[in-house]
This record gives sequence, structure tokens and C-alpha cells, in this order.
Amino acid sequence: MKALNIGVDMDDCILGWYGRAHEASERAGITNGVQPKSWAPHKEYGCKDQDWFDALEVATLDGSLYLYIEPFPGAVEALQRLVDAGHQVHIVTARGFFAHGDLIRAQTVEWLARYNVPHHSLTFTKDKTIMRLDAFVDDAIHNVEALREHMPTAMVNQPHNEGFEHAWRVNSITEFVDEVLGVRAVRNHLSRSQWFVGETW
Repeated sequence: MKALNIGVDMDDCILGWYGRAHEASERAGITNGVQPKSWAPHKEYGCKDQDWFDALEVATLDGSLYLYIEPFPGAVEALQRLVDAGHQVHIVTARGFFAHGDLIRAQTVEWLARYNVPHHSLTFTKDKTIMRLDAFVDDAIHNVEALREHMPTAMVNQPHNEGFEHAWRVNSITEFVDEVLGVRAVRNHLSRSQWFVGETW
């Protein structure tokens, strides 16, 4: 099996950002009792965009949104298994492109170190297709739509991506790693014949 370069999203793949953002919104009193299921929760809440952004800003500044949050159970261990098997893990996130971007990036670096998250690179980008990798895992519909045109892409099941049709779905990073290390499971999801041509996993 050749060494693979694996792209991994952070929020709602390694840790639960969406739920934490909802908690911040509840503290701000803007949810109207709604449990959102989209990447535009403020529209489901019926609040102003700025009210939601303000709630996220408070949670960013006090560290509860990006720093003081534990990884999903088993996520760090799963990524370590990839590294132990000789593969490279590349964290790719769209964090840090709004208010307090420098702080969010710094908190991200600190968080990865705090929880000893194994990785070989960290990239902040809104366009994840710039990465040239062997496989990717993400939860956001718009990212998966774009990524799957370039590389085998798994989607982590989350409430905000229900109803979106995608062949390769997993329930967790652990399940994703199990499939990657299984090799055959990944090959079953290839949709472009040129991927891995002439190479043996």
C-alpha cells in the first residue's frame, strides 16, 4: 500500500463546532427554540445575520467556540492510526476568514497542540480543491460537492447535510480511517479512472 496524503476537515469532523455555535446562540437568546439543520442557522432562528455573528464573536473571544472544546471520541486516535500506517494527515479548514481571523487561526494551532492531533500540515483556505490529495473527509455540502470532482471524498454524517446525495458517507472520522486503511472501500468510491492509475495502494 503506497503512502497516502489524506485531507481532513476540522469542524464537525474532528470536533463538534456546529453544536457549540448553537449553544452560543442559545446563550445570546436568538434561537427561538429552534434546533437548526442547515449551514444558515440564523435563517432558521429567524434572527438577524448580525445577531448570529455577534453570538459567535462572543464565543470566539471567550474561547468556547474554537479553543475549549474536546475532540470527538476516538478522532485523535483514528488519525494516529493513519500516521502509524505510514500515511500523511493534512488538516484543511475554512476557519479564520471572518472577524478575529488571526485569533481563530492562533486558537486552532493551540487546539491541535493541546489535544496532540497528529498532522503533517495545516492549511486555512475556503477553496479546499487547491489541495492535491489522495482522499478527503468533510461534512459541509458545498465542500463535498467541489472536492468530489477532484478526489475521493467522504462525508461525515451530520444533521446539516441530511438529504444530500453522496455515495461515500461515514458516521465518524474513525469509520473513515477504517475504510481508508481497508483500501478496497476507498476504491469502491472512485469515480474517475485516472485516480491512482499505475499505482498500487
